[in-house]
Amino acid sequence: MTIEQIRKKLEVGDYILASKMLKITPENARIRFARNKEDVKSVILLIINNREKLIKNFHKSLNSKN
Repeated sequence: MTIEQIRKKLEVGDYILASKMLKITPENARIRFARNKEDVKSVILLIINNREKLIKNFHKSLNSKN
């Protein structure tokens, strides 16, 4: 996924969560992402992918209850 594709999927709190995972400040995470640093990019992708899976599984479980 390109940086632009990732930027379109970024949501509030993603830099905060990434900063906690990498033990850096949110501002540092934002700057490192802007500089296309691989560590932050991979963590942000992990956050986005897991969020999408979580939402999909939640909706699937709601539909199976109905």
